[in-house]
Amino acid sequence: VKPFYYHAADRRFAFASEIGPILGVEGIRARVSERQISGFLAGLPDDPQSTPYSDIFSLPARHSLTVTAQQVMLRRYWQIEPSARPLRSDASEEFAHLFSQSVRNRMRGTSAVGAMLSGGLDSSSIACVAGLQNAAARKPKLPTFSLVFEKGSPMDERPFIDAVLDQQKVDATLIPVGNYAPFAEFERVLEEQEGMFLAPGLTLTRGIYRTAGAKGIKVLLDGHGGDEVVSQGHGHLHELANGGRWMDLWREVRSASNTYGDSTLGLYLQFLTLYGPAWRIAKLRHLANRALNSIRKPAHVQRARSWRDLINPDLAKRTELVDRFHRAGYMPPRVQASDALSHRWILSNGYVPHAFEVLDKAAANFGVEPRYPFWDKPLVEFCLALPGEEKLSHGFGRYVLRRAMQGVLPEAVQWRRDKIDFTANLVNGMLRNHRDLLEQLLVSDAGRIAPYVNLPQVSAAYARLLRQPDQAAPLDVQYVWRSASLSLWLRQLQHGGSPT
Repeated sequence: VKPFYYHAADRRFAFASEIGPILGVEGIRARVSERQISGFLAGLPDDPQSTPYSDIFSLPARHSLTVTAQQVMLRRYWQIEPSARPLRSDASEEFAHLFSQSVRNRMRGTSAVGAMLSGGLDSSSIACVAGLQNAAARKPKLPTFSLVFEKGSPMDERPFIDAVLDQQKVDATLIPVGNYAPFAEFERVLEEQEGMFLAPGLTLTRGIYRTAGAKGIKVLLDGHGGDEVVSQGHGHLHELANGGRWMDLWREVRSASNTYGDSTLGLYLQFLTLYGPAWRIAKLRHLANRALNSIRKPAHVQRARSWRDLINPDLAKRTELVDRFHRAGYMPPRVQASDALSHRWILSNGYVPHAFEVLDKAAANFGVEPRYPFWDKPLVEFCLALPGEEKLSHGFGRYVLRRAMQGVLPEAVQWRRDKIDFTANLVNGMLRNHRDLLEQLLVSDAGRIAPYVNLPQVSAAYARLLRQPDQAAPLDVQYVWRSASLSLWLRQLQHGGSPT
C-alpha cells in the first residue's frame, strides 16, 4: 500500500514515497495530467503509472523497476493465481483457518490494535475473530470503532452493531455521524492525498482514524476487500444461465438484486435474454422491458446517461478516454461468463491499489496503520480457487465466509443480505452544509473546470439535485461531487503556484 513515485528524464532519476519532494527538485515541472483528470471524472483508475502530474509516475503494484544510465525498465514480477492446493471437503473449515491466521498475523507488532465495526458481514467477522483471539490470550478487550447514524435513518446500522456488541466482549467506541459535511477540511484532505481520489465517503472514514488515533490505536483492522476477495459470486450467475440451470439461477439471482438494487425478476429476464433459447429472445426482451419499466423508480430514468456526459468531449478525445474505458472499465463478455475469470478481473483492476493508497494516506495523517485481513495472500488465492457455489449459494453472496462464521457471528449479521447505500447521506451533506461552496465552484467559478467537464451537464445535474434531493440519481451525485472536487484541487494548485 506504500506508493513509489518517480521522475525520470535527462539522465536524472528522482524518487520518493510522496509526490511533494519530487516536485521540489529543481527542473521538475508541476504540469497537471489531463489523462489523470479524465480518468478521475470517469471514475476510471485505469493507468497505474499515472499521477496527477504528467512528469511524475507511480510504480504499479506487482511490478519492479530497474534503472540504468540508458533506460528505465518496468517488469511485472507477480500476478494473482488461484491456490494450487487441493480443496478440503469442507471449504468453510479451511476458510475459517486461513482467516483466523490472517487476523492473528495482522495483530502483531503492537498491543495498540483496534478494529472497525460497521455491523456489516466483513468488519463484524474481523472484530469477532480478533475479539475471541484476545480473550483466549487473556489480553485486554479489543477496541472497536463504529460510525452510528441517527436512529431510524436508512443508513442506521446500529441494530447490527449492537448484535455484535451483545455477543462479544469488546471495548466499543460509537462515533455519531451527526451533521455530515463531506467537504469539511477538504483542502487538508487534498494535501494528504496529493491529488484527486475516488472516495466520496473518505471524510467519514477519516473520522474513524481520528478517533482511533486519539485513543492511542496504532493498528486498525479494516474489513475492506471482503466483497472482492471472498466474492459475491455474481460470475456464477452467468455460469448457471449458460448451463441452462434456470431454477438454480432464479434462486441465486436474489443476491445480485440485493447488491445492485435491481429487481429479481428484471435481472432474471436479462439472463434469459442473454443465454436462453434463440427463438425466445425477442419475446423475452419485450417482457423484460415491460417488467423493468413497471418497477423502476424515477431515479432510474437517467440510467441511459453515462460518464461520457460529464467530460468535455475535447478532453475525452485528447486522452483517448473511450478506448481506455473499453479496455479497463468494462469486464469483457468472455470474462463475465466465467466466475473464476471475473473474480480475478475484479481483484486485479485499478480500484484495488487506488483504494489502498487513499486509505493509507488518510490514516497516516492520524498516526494509524490500517491492516486488511481479507487481503492475506494465502486467503486470496484460496478464495480465487473456490467454485462459484461456495461464493454464491441460496441467494447469499460471500457464502463460504458466512458458513465459516457459524457460532462466531450473531445470526442477524451472519445472514444479513442488505448493503447500505450512503448516497443520500452524501447528497444531504453537500446541499445542507456546502450549498454556497457548490454555487461558487459550479456556477461563479465554473470557468476553472470548463476545459475538463461538460458544463451544461454538470449544471443540469446540480439543478436536479437541488430540485429533488430525495430522488437523486447516482450519476448526478457523482457529477457534482467529482466536479466540485476537481475545482477545489485546481484552486489549491493555483494558490500554491499555477501549474504550467
